[in-house]
Amino acid sequence: MTSLDLKHRLAALMAAALVMPLPQAAAEGDHLRQTLAANDGWAGGTSGGADAVDRHVYKVTNRSELLNALQAGGEPSISKIIQVSGTINLSVDDQNRELLEKDYADPGYSFEAYRTAYAPSTWNVRLDDKKKPIRDLTGPLEEARKRSAERQKARVVIRLTSNTTLMGLGKDARITKGNLVIGEGTENVIIRNITFEDAFDYFPAWDPGDSWKIDASYPGCQETHVDAAKGPQQCPGGRWNSEYDNISISGGKRVWIDHCTFTDGERPDHLFPPVYPFPNNLPEQKVQHHDGQVDITNGADLVTLTYNHFSGHDKTSLIGGSDSRTSDAGKLNVTYRANWFDNAGQRSPRVRFGKVHSYNNYFTGTAALPIKGAKDLEEKHALALKAKGEYPVFRSGFGIGKESAIYSEHNVFEIKNGGPETAVAIQGGTRFFDNGSTVNGKPVDFAAVLNQDAKQPISADVGWKPDRYAHAPLPAAEVPSHVQANAGAGKM
Repeated sequence: MTSLDLKHRLAALMAAALVMPLPQAAAEGDHLRQTLAANDGWAGGTSGGADAVDRHVYKVTNRSELLNALQAGGEPSISKIIQVSGTINLSVDDQNRELLEKDYADPGYSFEAYRTAYAPSTWNVRLDDKKKPIRDLTGPLEEARKRSAERQKARVVIRLTSNTTLMGLGKDARITKGNLVIGEGTENVIIRNITFEDAFDYFPAWDPGDSWKIDASYPGCQETHVDAAKGPQQCPGGRWNSEYDNISISGGKRVWIDHCTFTDGERPDHLFPPVYPFPNNLPEQKVQHHDGQVDITNGADLVTLTYNHFSGHDKTSLIGGSDSRTSDAGKLNVTYRANWFDNAGQRSPRVRFGKVHSYNNYFTGTAALPIKGAKDLEEKHALALKAKGEYPVFRSGFGIGKESAIYSEHNVFEIKNGGPETAVAIQGGTRFFDNGSTVNGKPVDFAAVLNQDAKQPISADVGWKPDRYAHAPLPAAEVPSHVQANAGAGKM
C-alpha cells in the first residue's frame, strides 16, 4: 500500500465516523467488482459500486455507519460498496438505542382515542359531496397521529445514493424496522444477500372510504342517516393503511435486487385484529402495520428482482401507485426471475403501465375456503375471520392493472383451496400473456380463464417480447426445487 493510499484511508475513516474501509473489506470488494453486475432483464448493465476504489469499500454494523457510508465522505454519488455485517436496526437513536412507539408518539396521540374518534359508527354518519365517507380525517387526534408519524419517518426512512452496491456479509446480514428508498435521481443500485425484516408503522391511518360501498344486503346500510341502526355507518368498507415498505423504488432507475429475504418478522399483521364491529370486521380490515415489501412507483424504471424470498406478507410488490399517474407510461419496466412468493397474499406483482417480465417464479399459499352454512351476514363475517385464520390469505399472484403488459413464462403456482382463477386478477388492465406456467401441477390456459367472465376481453398480445435473458427459462417442473434451493439471503 502506498503512503497516498494510506492517507486516503485515514481521511475516509475520519469523514465516515468509524465506518471502516478495512483491508478485509477491500479484498472482498475486489471480489464484488469481479462478480457484481446485473445482466438479467430490464436492469441489465447495472453495476452498482463495481468501480469503487478501496477507500470507498465500507463495512457497516449499525444505522449511523450505514448513513455515513452512503455519503462516502461527502461524495454520495461516487461508486461505493457497502457491506452489511450482522443486524442493522434502523429504528434507533444516535447511540444505537432502539426507539419504540412511546419514543415517537406525540403527547396528543392515543390509538384508543384515535380509533374511537374515527369509528364508522360516529364518523360515517355524514358523507362528502360524492356521497362517500369523508376520507380526509380532521381533528386533533389525526393531527397528533401525523406528527407522530413524521417523527418515526424522519428516523426509519433511509435514502440510498447512486452507484451503490449494498451487500450482506455471510448468511446473517439483516436490516430491520425501517424503509430503504431509492428515489428520483438515484440510479445504478445493487442490493444483495440481505434479510429485510419488519418495516413496522407504529401509527397506521384509518381510511373510512377505502373500499366503502352502499350494499343493501347489509342491514341498515343506506345513504341517508336516520339513527344508529340505519345510515351510511352501517355500510361495509374502510381500511387501515401503513406507510413503510422494506424497499421503495420511488423514481429510481437501474436497480437490481438479488438473493434477499423479506419478512414481517415477529410482528406480522395477523397479530393485529380488526378493531371495529360488524360490518367493518372483515380480515382485510385488520389493523395494518406493514405496507409493501418491494414497491416500484413514481416513474421508477429498469428494475430486476432475482432469487428473492418474499415470505408471510400481504401486499408484496406494487408496480405503479395510481391509475391517474399517466406519466408512468413507458416506464416501470421490471423483471422478476426465480423469486419465491411464499405465503404472499397479493401483488406478486400488481402492475400498472409497466412492461413486466415474470419467469420461473414460484408461488405458494392458501386461498380462503368457501363460506358455508352462514345464516346471516354477521355470521358470514365471523366464519370468514375463522376461515382466513392462515394469514395472509392468497388472493392473487399477478394483478393486471391499467395499461400493464405482463409477459409470464414458466411460473409455478401451488395454492391450497385455489385454482387458476386465483393466480391472476383483472384490476383494470386488458393484456396478459403466459407460456408454460402451471397451477397445482397442471398446465393452465390463462387466456381462457381470464376471458371466462371478463367484462372486457383480455388480450394475449401485450405489445412486446422480452429479449434480455441471462438464462433461458427452466421448464415449470424444475422451478420449485430450483427456487427453494436458491432464493433468499444466505443462498448465494
